[in-house]
Amino acid sequence: MKKLLILISCLMLLTTPLMAQTIESGTFLQDSTNEGYTTLTNDFSHTVFTEYATTTWCPNCPPASGGLYKLYTSDEYDFHYVTLISDVNPNARNRTWLGYFNVAIPAVYVDGGVSNLIGSAGSVNATAALYEVLISESGERSDVADVSLDSSATWDGNAKMSITITVTNNQNKFYMGFLKSYVSEIESRWNDIDGDPYHYGFLDFAVNTFIFLGPGKEKTITVEWDGAADHRGLTFEDITQDNIEIASSLFHWRPHLKTGYESTGYTQKYLAFYVDESTATLPE
Repeated sequence: MKKLLILISCLMLLTTPLMAQTIESGTFLQDSTNEGYTTLTNDFSHTVFTEYATTTWCPNCPPASGGLYKLYTSDEYDFHYVTLISDVNPNARNRTWLGYFNVAIPAVYVDGGVSNLIGSAGSVNATAALYEVLISESGERSDVADVSLDSSATWDGNAKMSITITVTNNQNKFYMGFLKSYVSEIESRWNDIDGDPYHYGFLDFAVNTFIFLGPGKEKTITVEWDGAADHRGLTFEDITQDNIEIASSLFHWRPHLKTGYESTGYTQKYLAFYVDESTATLPE
């Protein structure tokens, strides 16, 4: 049974979907959170990772974008995030559909879908307050594996980078998970419906692989990432060193069935792979 679950997990996280995504946008506000947590923003068990699904035409997404960016730039919360702009980037579309079967925007998935929020609260401050709760709750999770994640990147010129990620298993048991490294533009090339640029706009994965480590073992992965190469029909030869961040997250292999967007006659279900650790780096 465990082998079957691992196989299903690998297929969900590492393959390319064959289905097209249908997106709805509205003023609805739905959240799926963890119950039983007390908010302690300064005592996180790990660095939280958040994925924000949106499009360039979404009328209700600017408050979500502003709220998430406000929290991140406050430096009060130990988290990283990426913006998945699915209508202009097939890599983002694949992640939102394959990862979460996402059908409504704005949508925020915290720590691999431990919790989610569909919709916005209508203003930047009100939406930021909702995200603060989700991120703080996830930061308190006690179910994270004892693993470490370190990364670095070297700018090689001509839109090329050498990216190194080291995963360490600090436990006295085996660890299995999925390592994903997201290359993003700090100020995105893509704008929201108000004409303002998105932040931490996802371009493509630098690393997307299965990790298996014995007790006390570590694994180092180094890849060469070329923005000028073909990235599902897109090229990013114009990226600049000072506008790139690489966020890496380690997702535990065990899936959890979760609920997202709900409407009359439809309920979004997805498999959440909880994040155990995250980190981010800038190319030097």
